Amino acid sequence: MKLTICLLLMSFTQVSATLFSQTITFSGKRVSIEKVLREVEKQSGFNLFYKYDESLMSKSVDVDFKNVQLHTVLDEILVKNGLVYKIDRKTITINRKPVSNPSSSVRTIQEQSDDIKGVIVDRHTGEPLVGATVRVKGTSIGVAADENGAFQLRNVKNGSTLEIIYTGYQSREFVVGNDRDVRIALTGESDSLDEVVITGYQTIDKRTFTGSVGKVNPDDLATAGFSDVGKALQGMVAGVAVENTSGTFGTKSKIRIRGNSSISGNQEPLWVIDGVVLDDPVNINPNQLYSGDAATMLSSAISGINPDDIEDIQILKDASATAMYGTQAVNGVIVVTTKKGRVGKTAISYKNNFSLAMKPTIRDFNVMNSKQRMEFSEELYEKNLVDFTNMNSTYGAFGKLQYQLSRKELTWDQYYDEIQRAKTYNTDWFDVLFRNSVNHEHSASISTGTEKAQFYMSASYFRDNGQTHNQHTDRYSGNFRGNFNISDNFSITGTLYGSARNQRLFGAFDETESGGLPQRDFDINPYTYARTTSRAMRPYDDDGNLEYYRANFAPFNIIHEMNNNFVDVALKEIRFQVDGLWKITNNLNLATILSARTTSAQSEHISTELSNVAQSYRAMENTAIRSANGRLYNDPNDDSQFPISVLPRGGIIILDNNQGEFYTFRNTLNYKPVFHNHSFDLMGGSEIRQRKYDRHGFTGYGLEYYRGLTSSPDYRAIQRDQFASNGSPYYGMGLNVHREASFFANLAYTFKNRYNLTLSSRADGSNRLGASERFRFLPIWVVGASWNVDDEAFLQGVEWLDFLKVRGSYGTRGNISGLGSPEILAYYGTTTRFNPDNVEEIISISAPDNPHLQWEKEKMANAALEFGLFKRASVTLEWYHRQNYDLIGNVQVSRVSGFSTKTMNWADMKNEGFEITLNTKNIDNTNFKWSTLFTFGYNYNEVTRLQTNAAVVRQTVDRGAPLEGRPVTGLYSFRFATLNADGLPMFYTSSGGLSNSFSRYSTNLDMLQYEGSREPLGSGGLTNQFQYKGFQASFLFTYAYGNKIRLNPFFERYYSDVMALDGELANRWTTPGDERYTNIPRIVEAETRTQLISANAEPFMAYNRSDIRVASGSYVRFKNVMLAYDIPTRLIQRTNINNLKVTAQAQNIVLWADPKLRGQDPEAIVSGISIPMTTNYTLGLTMNF
Repeated sequence: MKLTICLLLMSFTQVSATLFSQTITFSGKRVSIEKVLREVEKQSGFNLFYKYDESLMSKSVDVDFKNVQLHTVLDEILVKNGLVYKIDRKTITINRKPVSNPSSSVRTIQEQSDDIKGVIVDRHTGEPLVGATVRVKGTSIGVAADENGAFQLRNVKNGSTLEIIYTGYQSREFVVGNDRDVRIALTGESDSLDEVVITGYQTIDKRTFTGSVGKVNPDDLATAGFSDVGKALQGMVAGVAVENTSGTFGTKSKIRIRGNSSISGNQEPLWVIDGVVLDDPVNINPNQLYSGDAATMLSSAISGINPDDIEDIQILKDASATAMYGTQAVNGVIVVTTKKGRVGKTAISYKNNFSLAMKPTIRDFNVMNSKQRMEFSEELYEKNLVDFTNMNSTYGAFGKLQYQLSRKELTWDQYYDEIQRAKTYNTDWFDVLFRNSVNHEHSASISTGTEKAQFYMSASYFRDNGQTHNQHTDRYSGNFRGNFNISDNFSITGTLYGSARNQRLFGAFDETESGGLPQRDFDINPYTYARTTSRAMRPYDDDGNLEYYRANFAPFNIIHEMNNNFVDVALKEIRFQVDGLWKITNNLNLATILSARTTSAQSEHISTELSNVAQSYRAMENTAIRSANGRLYNDPNDDSQFPISVLPRGGIIILDNNQGEFYTFRNTLNYKPVFHNHSFDLMGGSEIRQRKYDRHGFTGYGLEYYRGLTSSPDYRAIQRDQFASNGSPYYGMGLNVHREASFFANLAYTFKNRYNLTLSSRADGSNRLGASERFRFLPIWVVGASWNVDDEAFLQGVEWLDFLKVRGSYGTRGNISGLGSPEILAYYGTTTRFNPDNVEEIISISAPDNPHLQWEKEKMANAALEFGLFKRASVTLEWYHRQNYDLIGNVQVSRVSGFSTKTMNWADMKNEGFEITLNTKNIDNTNFKWSTLFTFGYNYNEVTRLQTNAAVVRQTVDRGAPLEGRPVTGLYSFRFATLNADGLPMFYTSSGGLSNSFSRYSTNLDMLQYEGSREPLGSGGLTNQFQYKGFQASFLFTYAYGNKIRLNPFFERYYSDVMALDGELANRWTTPGDERYTNIPRIVEAETRTQLISANAEPFMAYNRSDIRVASGSYVRFKNVMLAYDIPTRLIQRTNINNLKVTAQAQNIVLWADPKLRGQDPEAIVSGISIPMTTNYTLGLTMNF
């Protein structure tokens, strides 16, 4: 609202003599009343408080005071302008002159009643608010709180209302009841920030701001209960779609602000901490971010931030709001402001959370029990459908018994007995591999300061014991921030921040591609394993020892493997920042920021000598295995040699080490003149940034982990990697240095505090664009306007309308995709020769130079309407349109050029949407309060130009694929028709016929059906908060709708007895005629598989990617419930604790989604190191001293 409460009350002293002894000297032409009052306060030592009325305080007056008494100045400035003032000790209270019955607004309570006493504290920290003003409303009776925040008033009757006011805090009213010893908490500066917009470059009055911004309350972050800030944003801001694709700590949440801006490039929002961009510690390909590769655990820049250090989060959404960040901000900007020290008594805060993460259960999925699974294997065996050649590589319970029988380790009677026993195991692999994990988090902070210097210090520790075997996370953080007022005109802020994370997870090799299909070697993701592994298998034998089966030609037990195949992550970060502010004049200031940050991110993927990975490299049990095991090595210098092992002993270590250095230097000059009804805010400056990523890694063979990390490598391992087509480089390194230089300017103009105009421009230059000077610098511009309609005279009498604002903006933005380089990329190497004497040195050119590579660009329009009603509801309605063009991607080119693909500006697309934010105060009584926040965002995305000839295998990927005229993440399916007389699936062709004989590499996309967008069209949240006396409660629901997702694969070429089969297979085709009743294909024997493959038919892939294997991705999730209680003051008054709060909360409680999903989380991407988020219960304690 237009009233911002400015509170400036301090200590007591005698007034009567002081008032008349104080003199003021000040002169000026057309200066604002507010400026005169600031000068009065400075010279007199009195503290003023008043309700800020911008239209009045900005009124210009001419003054010429020379040693004029204070009361004369106040009469001249205030009384003549319709204001009245009262002086109480060292406090001057200013109000508008009452319209009628002026004596009724200030009266003394005559009735004799009881005294009331209490303490005034900060709502969050419990810190006493020294000098807070406590007044009986409607009277002149009032006092200021002492050094302990305590106050006492005499003769205050029941039903009287106390007004509590303090500088930087929201005022509060308190109705006096029977309780005569009270504790009153005020909401601090973090909530008063609702009245301003913090862009990281400027702090702007919200009423004059022309851009689109969403705010996240720090209290809501605490309610969300996440140790990762990104995951806590879900459902908080309209137009900000958050998908928590992974529950693994350190991975990024998928955040999209108003849709996608790129097809192949960076689509992540920009994170800004205290005015400086926070870059990710590892520079990875945008398409790898949600792959589940180990590098994704290092990809989140904000995973090291302590949520308790955050004071404010604001999300800048449109071109006007993000203008000052230029080409970095096409995906939106998330601005985080951290806490700082406060003047007054030292305040100490401690907070802890203990949480219980619940393990999943097999009951969520429709899989065969062990009896059904063993009978299925018996049926395959009886019908001669078991492919025994595959059992050399992999077998489960049935295959193991067959293997033992064939080696005469079991008699037939023993074999049948063991078959019957296996039917009773019913192993819940979730129960075996997961545990109810107890995690804890601790945070402590100290805030103190004087008028000259303020300090804030904090430290935190987070321990995640992990939900699976051999998994844990430790995170440490420390923060120091000092604000130093060197003089009235110059101040410096210094920040030193550090964090460290040590984490262990189950091993995960990087995802690769085979035949257009994603695959991951040695995948031991415990969630995937628990869902897809036969329940007839068991983890332990009858003696309690691990039970081994076979995988990758070697013995395998998942518990053993998770203990011997793991990834260790170590991430360290230190950030130092200095902010300088020089107030040259009252209207002109110069601000400087210098920031330096260094990161170290290392991952070690260790497969010990006992792991299945290592043993598979030396699996040579028989001739069949020796011939089939592709991890063995054939020496090219010896054609007659049998395949040999390159890992005769030891294991494997894959090391990836990344060092990052980030520098920012910015200077801004800000000028804010006011001329009568005209207010200006001019800002200009420059910025230089450098990001340096230094990476090296190697694959080491022969690691003997259990012998003190010694190494016994075999030279043939290196030789294999150099010569084998499926090998990997033994050692690699890379250095990327990104430099940007920017120049920016902003002009904001306000007329009569109602009409606002903003013009912004920025030019960014980067060394990552083409060599052509024409493309090196990209100028962007934005124009925005707003109208505070409620300040118009024709609305002054409309009491039910709190505020009304119309705003709009139009501008351009840009983006660097991060995919390609303008420079030629060449690698030094040698030729492959059998004879070492014939080896030659060569230069291999992997990518040509690209001098004409341009920025990705955007044009964006935004319009909004904001209004408030009955002091109970505030509504924001927004519409936007984004036109993205010159998008970058890898395009197939003529091989005459020497290359098959080239990075080019190749596509255009658009986003259009609208947003609704509704805040209501449903009940706002003294003892009971109920408020609601509803957010809704809709986004329609369409690719308008695209150069592509994608094959069907790539167009039907589960994550979605772009196609002209459709969304960038459109989901496409083969059109299932029926089962044929042989029980095989048939699909509609582009001509309407039926077939299952088509190549996965066909580019005839007409045979595909568009299902919808893979990403939700709409998303948002519903939060309800309740407060009753010392109790608080909140409930958060999140939702998404309008998208389609692929069900987990169902139809397989070969059903290994290791697999946990879907219960639907019981309804499969078995005899001719069944095709009339079922759409589940039959089991395919080896001969038919061979025929299908030779005929280039792909019924397996096509069935799993058909329209009948698609479900709605819409859902509603009961995300969070929180209960809290403030312990009464009387129970802790004998301690040093000012405030004590206990909380209990639960996260991820209930999910309502398409029944076809059967346990599949519509948000989660389960792959590699990623597992879904599970239900959590948390108990917390907050103490303030």
